Amino acid sequence: MKMISALSEDFVKVADAKDIQPSQMKEVEVNGENICVVNVEGKYYAIGSICTHEGGPLADGTLEGYEVECPWHNSKFDVRTGEVTSPPASEPEPAYEVKVDGNNNILIKTQSKRKSSQIELTLLEKDKIEGTDVTSFKFSKQNDQGGAEEDKKTLLNYTAGQFAFFDIGGVYNDPKGPIRHFTISSSPTENFIMFSTRIRDSPYKKRLSSLEEGTKVKLRGPEGQFILHEDYSKPAVFLSGGIGVTPFRSMLKYATDKKLPVKIIMFDSNRNSNNILFKKRV
Repeated sequence: MKMISALSEDFVKVADAKDIQPSQMKEVEVNGENICVVNVEGKYYAIGSICTHEGGPLADGTLEGYEVECPWHNSKFDVRTGEVTSPPASEPEPAYEVKVDGNNNILIKTQSKRKSSQIELTLLEKDKIEGTDVTSFKFSKQNDQGGAEEDKKTLLNYTAGQFAFFDIGGVYNDPKGPIRHFTISSSPTENFIMFSTRIRDSPYKKRLSSLEEGTKVKLRGPEGQFILHEDYSKPAVFLSGGIGVTPFRSMLKYATDKKLPVKIIMFDSNRNSNNILFKKRV
């Protein structure tokens, strides 16, 4: 993924026209936003590159006509509008205005037609889960960004199972970029925001593991439709493995706290009993 700096207030150069041949795609990053640039029969389009269903990388998917298909769960989006053309995704992608200048530079207007809200949270606690390489990061639920007092009182509203993008700052030369998305593993019923992840030897994860309590991070979202169904007369069956349990932790905690009249059956696969995450925490 290529990081881009702004050339003007409205448009930025993201690539040369020759860099993206017909029926090809390329992911770029503009002002912290991951964007998929597409060439359809010599005309260029741009939509968000992170699938709104579960965060899959659209630029790694397939392009057929005006439809891009997510490589994770096969959601499809119209590259002209960002609208969903095939589920499981139900939320559209942001769509960006694109033009090609006289030097065959592809330019994208920096403000998309749909923009996720961004708030600032404070790291409250880091909790390394014993016997694993997983650490949970707990943040304030209240917006700690400077400004009017009423803005600071804004709480992040989300649905159990959704994900968000976390900009922790100070990340350089990470092949996946300086911003990552994580499932929110806390429940909306809890008084903090939490995500849990394996700590690896990447620039982002190294920076993440070194964060001290009190550090402020930027969160954009929430997004995604991988959530508990609303027809409680039907049971829910959860299948997970390892760190993939995070959205189910959020749903189970929410269902328990709200005493929802829904039957939930869960199958969780791990190497051994020591690697079972959250077994004593819901």
